[in-house]
Amino acid sequence: MSRITVGEGLALHHETEREVLPNGLTLLVRRDATAPVVAIVTHVKAGYFDECDERVGIAHVLEHMFFKGTPTRGVGTIARETKANGGYLNAHTIYDHTSYYTVLPSASFAQGLDIQFDAYANSLIDDGELARELEVIIQEAKRKRDTPAAVTIESLYALLHDHHRIRRWRIGDEAGLRTLTAQAVRSFYRAWYQPSNTIISIVGDIDPAVVRREVYARHGAMPSAPVPREIGPVERTPPGFRLREMSGDIAQQQVAFGWRAPNVAHPDTPALDLAGVALGTGRASRLYRAVRDRQLASSVSAWHYTTGDVGVFVVQAEATGEYAPLAAQQMWREVDAARTQGFRVSEVVRAQRILEARWLRRLETMDGQAAYLASWEAIGGIACATSYYDRLFSLQANTLQDATQRHLELSQMSVVSYHPTRTRPLATDADALNQWLRDAEGQGSSVLPPPHIPTPAYGVPLAVSTRARTMEQARVLDGVHVRELSGGVSVLVLPKKGAPLASIGMFQRGGASAGPDGREGLARLTAHAMLKGTLTRSGAQIAEAVEELGASISVSAALESLGWSLSVPVRYLAAAVATLADITQHPSFPDDGVDTERALALAEVTRLRDDMVRWPARLATQAAYGAHPYARTVIGTAESLESIDTAMVRAFHAEQIQRGATVIAVVGDVDPAATFSLIAREFTALSFREDDVPVPQEWPAGRLRAVEHRDKQQTALSLLFPGPARHDPERFTARVLSAVASGLGGRFFEQLRDRQSLAYTVSAYPLERRVGGAFAAYIATSPAREDEAREGLMGEFAKLRAAAPDATEIDRARRYLIGAHAIGQQVGSTVMGELVDAWLFGSGLGELREYSERIATVTAAQVQSFAERYFDPARVVEGIVRGNGGPRD
Repeated sequence: MSRITVGEGLALHHETEREVLPNGLTLLVRRDATAPVVAIVTHVKAGYFDECDERVGIAHVLEHMFFKGTPTRGVGTIARETKANGGYLNAHTIYDHTSYYTVLPSASFAQGLDIQFDAYANSLIDDGELARELEVIIQEAKRKRDTPAAVTIESLYALLHDHHRIRRWRIGDEAGLRTLTAQAVRSFYRAWYQPSNTIISIVGDIDPAVVRREVYARHGAMPSAPVPREIGPVERTPPGFRLREMSGDIAQQQVAFGWRAPNVAHPDTPALDLAGVALGTGRASRLYRAVRDRQLASSVSAWHYTTGDVGVFVVQAEATGEYAPLAAQQMWREVDAARTQGFRVSEVVRAQRILEARWLRRLETMDGQAAYLASWEAIGGIACATSYYDRLFSLQANTLQDATQRHLELSQMSVVSYHPTRTRPLATDADALNQWLRDAEGQGSSVLPPPHIPTPAYGVPLAVSTRARTMEQARVLDGVHVRELSGGVSVLVLPKKGAPLASIGMFQRGGASAGPDGREGLARLTAHAMLKGTLTRSGAQIAEAVEELGASISVSAALESLGWSLSVPVRYLAAAVATLADITQHPSFPDDGVDTERALALAEVTRLRDDMVRWPARLATQAAYGAHPYARTVIGTAESLESIDTAMVRAFHAEQIQRGATVIAVVGDVDPAATFSLIAREFTALSFREDDVPVPQEWPAGRLRAVEHRDKQQTALSLLFPGPARHDPERFTARVLSAVASGLGGRFFEQLRDRQSLAYTVSAYPLERRVGGAFAAYIATSPAREDEAREGLMGEFAKLRAAAPDATEIDRARRYLIGAHAIGQQVGSTVMGELVDAWLFGSGLGELREYSERIATVTAAQVQSFAERYFDPARVVEGIVRGNGGPRD
């Protein structure tokens, strides 16, 4: 197999201008004219590792306060001004840095830079604002405590380390956060937010000379002082084998293995990165095939995480309590086989291709590029990135084996088990677990023969017709090339010059709402089972073929649609088209494959109850729609899934997928004529058939509430009002209203989060459906403040009904939506999704051209009229998960 070529990605290494200002600030600039967008990243080399034990979480607290005002910009002004310039901003804090980014139309570059500079140089840490924001951060911490996977991984890091600061719960806990003072936060800010400790990375359709001038005018005038960096505590002795058991009100058991691993600069790091992908990324990976495909776990993964001075290698699974011990044993068996027998060359190439595509996907956007450049500059410079990728893409299989032998020993492994209160622990003690895992050693991989033994053939493939279909003459509609296959299926091709990835998908109307009564989950189960084998390839061969393109097949199953898509480096488009055509047209539906996907769907039904966003929304939806198809769950229920057999799956594919309201789309740096020829040759078995539109249903006349009690640290509320359908022009009004209400600078955010400190997350958004939409709101808060949160949400809806937003609010919302839409055009898969939505559910591709104009014409009076008609407090439907506790040792 050919080795990876990295020229496309490495080009930005040579095209980036780097300069260190006299005060020590590092400036990185790259001009990218592929979209009228610019990203500004301020990367401060200060994170959780720079906190003392008495002030855990202070770096994250400062990140929040960064947006809370300056002497010239009051609270909320930073977010509102960014929104008014058509952009958005956000930030994250991690172990070794804090990063702030703004993405906006390139025409607003100077304004965006000025806003971000003001926050960086002049943030006020007001005592009152800090007190309010700490309540928000405490809610964020509680939300994390209600997320089983997050609890498991942070507990694993704590178990694995005795001294290093990675052992600490990284955003702090409630007791510690309440001790932080404004003076302490100001001291941290003044000490660490120095130009010499900061990287400004700017990428977009901008003139580097202009960038340099504007940055010098602002950042260049700042004085700089040394930062008080000191090396934190380090580990001095090996950890040995360790086990920690926890229990809580969770649906499935979490099991995680962890090892101390080298830092990012270590020569073994690229090999461990590849080993993590080879072992646990994708359907072709060892862990997926040995654990998930065998129904021992609903999810399994492996990864290597590194920072400047420490690394962690993790293997994690989610399983039922019954199968968790078997899943754990099988996980170790596959790791042990990799250590003792090595990796196959095909595994290494597959992992390299996945990482190449992941890398190119990150570079697809301006903010992805800017963050990438800043992170490597902080590590040691772009030369380090070049060296890393050169090594990553040239590694041999024996190098991966050597690295896993050195770093992934059973004797030095830590294990965390987080199980439901009603189930048994993973093991009685560490010694028993250690012996249970050792029983799996020396057996080799259960899914792959050793590297020195050839892979067995899968048999002679069956012949499948590949006779090219005739196509109508191409039309060009709003820049999209459109042709129709002889069976009536339309093909949309949008050339996107310079795009490193090509996105292709097959989509159709239908989904969960189109299935028969009592068979919820059939559409989704069929869509996933299609990946388990075709007439010419097994499921394993399909997975290997797709992942050797650096991709994975994304299955999108929704209430009213189904889709299968993937994004690949452009040079692999032909292979991607052939693979997608095979999967969608010729699935074999082996009984064991259907059984596996059914078991995984059943596990997802169980896991859904742990999701404090989706589950209250599910409760509200059921209450609002009753017996209507819109009340159906896409995943299915335990009862419906058990009733579905392979014959039903095959029938659904033949009746709904091969003959459906289907469209095929491609977006990328492609030649339309050649792409049409590829599709006509491969897609020979589809025909277009109009689907049935669901019958509309009246919204409930009275107020409804569905409540579930859980042992969680937060209470989550999902509210539903009626809303406009997909074809209703008022959907644009709903979007503007959502931008007025939600997000940074929105009314709900400022009132309920910034002023009342009720929640870390509060949102409001429309749900567009074919025969009647909805308008949703969500908030999660402390159980004791549930009534206050509900009253706060309903009060904000009442204000929207009572008075029209002022002109400034409306203008800011419209600019934000138009800017966000333009920013989204950077990503090929996003563009493809918009094309397909307009074609299948809208009035045609002209919608894309008209979007900005339709948003720009929404008025304040229309927003108030919308609110008056739809936000009737007597017709609201609530879904509530009411909490009161959390996990226990």
